[in-house]
Amino acid sequence: MKKFLLIICAAIFLAGCGQKIQSVPPLPGTLPSALTAPEKIDTDIYFDATVSMKGFTTLAAGNVYLTLPDLLGDLCGAMGETNFFSFGEQIHPLDRANYRKFTSPDVYTELITSVANVVDRADPNHLSIIVTDLFESESDWSNVTQKLREKFFANHLAVAVIGIKNSFYGDIFDVGLNAAKFNYNSWDNPDRFRPFYLLIMGRDDFVKNFLQKFNEQQTLPNDTGYLLLSENLTENPSDFSNFELSDVENFYSDDTLGLDGRAKEFGLDNFNSAASFMLNWQYQPPLGACPLDLSDFDTEIEIFAVDGDENWILREKNDVRVSLLKDDRQSQSFLLKISLTPEKSLAEGKLNFVRIKIMPTERGYKLPTWIDLWSVNVDGSIKNFDGSKTVNLSRVLGSLKNSVFAASRPALLQINFVVTP
Repeated sequence: MKKFLLIICAAIFLAGCGQKIQSVPPLPGTLPSALTAPEKIDTDIYFDATVSMKGFTTLAAGNVYLTLPDLLGDLCGAMGETNFFSFGEQIHPLDRANYRKFTSPDVYTELITSVANVVDRADPNHLSIIVTDLFESESDWSNVTQKLREKFFANHLAVAVIGIKNSFYGDIFDVGLNAAKFNYNSWDNPDRFRPFYLLIMGRDDFVKNFLQKFNEQQTLPNDTGYLLLSENLTENPSDFSNFELSDVENFYSDDTLGLDGRAKEFGLDNFNSAASFMLNWQYQPPLGACPLDLSDFDTEIEIFAVDGDENWILREKNDVRVSLLKDDRQSQSFLLKISLTPEKSLAEGKLNFVRIKIMPTERGYKLPTWIDLWSVNVDGSIKNFDGSKTVNLSRVLGSLKNSVFAASRPALLQINFVVTP
């Protein structure tokens, strides 16, 4: 980002841009992150050691859980240093010998589950993975959701969930208003397998990378569901580095400022004539992405111009128009048209910066279908309890989806371009 701004400043100083600009302030807001080579990252893995997890260790048939400590150790060890912890109400560090003991039912002795404490402890500079059945003592998931929103979503970090159906023989606790206890046996019937979950938190690219690697390593045919909650809704950056430009009217491509591929520089043929361009864009949802309804979308459009004091000033009004159309010639392909009237939107004779974000609406941002299928709501009589499902899963993960939408408004596309005088 700093290199990008230095290039802009140097180029404007040399070119003049029709103004006596000696320096240019940093661009308002941020451009999409530049593509970088994968880095190493440390991972902290937290195993839920409460008695409700014991049943995942007791049957051999269809058991992914028994291989999990070694699988996570291998996957995360390849990315950097890996640290292991157990938790109930408190958090306890584990050495390598002790973390492998989590394949034994004897270690599950904790009586209180506090995922909230783990979120408090989690280091945002690491990748954090919580292995749990998504049970929280006193059913206080609203507290967990708030902590995830403030610590991760508000800081442009991602949270993902992997759900895995596993054989189970043991007790299920605190079901319904009377906190009933059930003994449940899945036998070797996959239709009766009970889910456990990995809650993954950290930087967007590392979370996505972990999901892909975990998916590649899954060799057993257990039902598995993925959910990714991030402000970046595409597999690859959706900026000019991945756009195909076409049907340009009254704009011409310029390279006076030497911008990198994420943003585009245009000049105008005629300041008093309508201007537009078309983008061909291929939507590539990452693993676990929330399904989107793109028949309706929201836009956030801002235009800034450099004033005589060399500051970026937000213009009060603009007439920028955005159209998003499905391209039937290819699956997940879209045509995006940006139109504006320069004299109504831009400051004449000045450097202008246009920033456009295209976002799904709240109604069009949905949970993957597997979540409803794995969720059971119980009333006071607990007549509809099903041990192969997770109590209130839709509500718990729905609250996380709403949190990322509220905290950092996921964006589908970010269109940034400069118009030189």
